[in-house]
Amino acid sequence: MERRIATFLGCEVGDLPRMKIGTLVHIHFLLFGDTEDLGGFSTSMSGVLQILGNEMVWDLETKVEEDMPKAVVVN
Repeated sequence: MERRIATFLGCEVGDLPRMKIGTLVHIHFLLFGDTEDLGGFSTSMSGVLQILGNEMVWDLETKVEEDMPKAVVVN
């Protein structure tokens, strides 16, 4: 996707900032959404999310749950 977007914009792939996969999908639909090589937006995003997962698509850090100290009640 990065190569197609860079070609459309007339630049090199290295000239583009690092983008999340979800952002690339959104830009791809913005630029090429009327072509027949794409499914519908919702269908394509759902497929990408199911295959890669939300964390990878949006470059989220997995949350590590820390032990919360218990509240101390003082009388």
